[in-house]
Amino acid sequence: MNKPFKSIDDQFNLLLSRGLKFSDENIAKTYLLRNNYYNILNCYGKYFVDKGDYYKPGTNFDEITRVYYFDKEIKNIFFKAILEAEKHLKSLIAYYFSEAHKDQAYPYLIATNFKHTDILNIAPLISCLSNIISKYQKKEYQNAIKHYITNYHNVPLWILINYMSLGQTVTFYKRMNTSEQNKIAKEFSKMMAENIDNASVRLQPQQLGIILENILEIRNIVAHNNRLLEYRCRRNIPYLPIHLSLSDISENQPRQNVYHVFLAMQCLLTKNQYAIMHNTIRSRANNLNQNLTTISCNDILMSLGFPIDWYKINKLKQN
Repeated sequence: MNKPFKSIDDQFNLLLSRGLKFSDENIAKTYLLRNNYYNILNCYGKYFVDKGDYYKPGTNFDEITRVYYFDKEIKNIFFKAILEAEKHLKSLIAYYFSEAHKDQAYPYLIATNFKHTDILNIAPLISCLSNIISKYQKKEYQNAIKHYITNYHNVPLWILINYMSLGQTVTFYKRMNTSEQNKIAKEFSKMMAENIDNASVRLQPQQLGIILENILEIRNIVAHNNRLLEYRCRRNIPYLPIHLSLSDISENQPRQNVYHVFLAMQCLLTKNQYAIMHNTIRSRANNLNQNLTTISCNDILMSLGFPIDWYKINKLKQN
């Protein structure tokens, strides 16, 4: 049977009966009306539940909303960082693919310019890219694709790639020839080495592909405003030199949570960009901790896979 509809007053009284405290009844009711009972209580109130449906003694509604807001903040941090990573990825793909096929017009529409072992998946990619060009060519307003077709009768990849989604870009990378993927992986290896004190690092194309898949998953969670807490990616992040400095992470341990994506972001961000991401997460965590009394901020961070005192972990030193 369907659950019966509950008014805001019904929802408020139900929470009261389960031991939840409120600083201001009217503010709480307005918050429930504007933010959806299910999204707040079912997704974030669970961290404060003691036994059954009852909350831990002293739990205040404000604490739950703080956790909800923290999840939003973490998603915003990842979103900004992924935008920077996407920019680096698109630039490298456009450069090395165009370098390898510089004497051809529309080289990304030629199947033989991609992996021959992946021929069945290349046709959908080419169709997708062709549709992007067709879409923007027909636009009434001026745009770069339309400009290049009109003036040069060709749309270089470094123009087209700006109109591709992250998902399309990751797919493009996975279909590229291995020699081109190696060049891209080499550049990201340099970036990772900068983040871990110039340690000897060699990122393999397949490893980079898995990292990109997981980052894409996180990006989709963020874009659709779904809960990031407790999220697990489908695949394990590869065991990288980053992990060698973390004594509590073994090669056989699952690496699917948000923390491992956070670590892997060192492959795609500059040292300064990663430092901003790192420090902003720490700042938001400290702020959350100051606004929790019933539970610890570590309880929330652990749902993302972050270990206690994660920010104190030393990076690799040069061999």
